[in-house]
Amino acid sequence: MNADFIPLIQSRLRSPLPGHQSHRQVMDHRRSVNSVDIEGLKPRRSAVLLHFYLNAEELQLCYIERPKYKGVHSGQISFPGGKVEEQDASLLHTAIREANEEVNISIKDAEVIGALSEIYIPPSNFLVQPYISFQKDRPDFVPQLREVHQIIEMPSRDLMNQELRSFEIPREGGKLEVKGYSVGGRVLWGATAMITKELIDIYSEL
Repeated sequence: MNADFIPLIQSRLRSPLPGHQSHRQVMDHRRSVNSVDIEGLKPRRSAVLLHFYLNAEELQLCYIERPKYKGVHSGQISFPGGKVEEQDASLLHTAIREANEEVNISIKDAEVIGALSEIYIPPSNFLVQPYISFQKDRPDFVPQLREVHQIIEMPSRDLMNQELRSFEIPREGGKLEVKGYSVGGRVLWGATAMITKELIDIYSEL
């Protein structure tokens, strides 16, 4: 897959998105954003960046592995991003700032091409807005070690050709059966898999 994909997806993002139709295939018990009591739950707002770039003419996508910590997202695979801070002018600004802080992605070298559907994460009470960006060269990645255990550079062709699969992962002294994808030899599941599923569904349309 090469950079020809970028203008195609940019155009597609201007039309209605599959949203919950994609998300529910990963976690069918999760409710759509439209059916969640946002006013009552008062979720924390956050944003993530799905950053595409060319490496030796191959289109790749940046994921990160979170460090182990005492929290619901410990050790999970995710996109660079995080919660809104007071200085952020917008959710897009949050995604850009967090991606720069966590892995040294510079938006000065990149183009923001659109947004995917918002997603609500009950365990952490986050409402997440995903954005998509692209740059022609590989970023000079530098992981912020407090937030990022490892950067995972995923060839887009390998990702887009995957089918949604079932996995068993260790969780809280037992095993949890989840649906997701294999990214860098690790299991991608949860909200990040839901976002990825929408991206793959849009790609399949194109």
